Amino acid sequence: MIRRIISTGGDVVIELSSAASMLSSTVDGGLRYGVRFIIHHHVPKDFNADPATEVKVTHIRLGINSNEAVTFLTAAELSKSHVIHNEQHGDIDITVSVTMGLSNPYRIDGPRVIEMWRGPSTVNIAIIVNRPLTVTAMVDAIALSAEAKHETLSSLSGGRLHGTTSDALAIVSLGEGEPEPYAGPATRVGKAIVSSIHNALTKAYTIVESG
Repeated sequence: MIRRIISTGGDVVIELSSAASMLSSTVDGGLRYGVRFIIHHHVPKDFNADPATEVKVTHIRLGINSNEAVTFLTAAELSKSHVIHNEQHGDIDITVSVTMGLSNPYRIDGPRVIEMWRGPSTVNIAIIVNRPLTVTAMVDAIALSAEAKHETLSSLSGGRLHGTTSDALAIVSLGEGEPEPYAGPATRVGKAIVSSIHNALTKAYTIVESG
């Protein structure tokens, strides 16, 4: 699913093996087709520029067509915060690309969102699936991924945090054949996604907490 991973200028660029469908909450996200690159772009801790412009400038610098890229922004140092985790569940192959910084965490307490701002950072997660997914299945996968992130980070932190206030998610779907109609918690794809996210976040959290 991944052709190569390049570290350049503080950024991490993941080139996919083929064009993919994608649904994401990134600055350049939404429902997209023909995606070939996943970019984790490092920004300064005092970043206050227009995110959309930052993304465009990054694509120009990297020589990548904006129509073929999904771009995550983070102030976390990528050499220390980026984790690639792969799992195979039967014929379902999942690769999760995570960057983790926890300096601006939040938690949900009943009807309230409690922010604990200490500086700019983020948890960004790209989930690459070797299955064609319908739009409905991608929505299922995004919702389930958010739930898995919440539960994993809550468990790891003893309930102190559920994420950061600038997190982003992307579901990246490759493969040919009949699309999977759903990807909720009762499906094989959904269960594989939950396991992969849990284990990827556990790895990343251990690295971040160890300094």
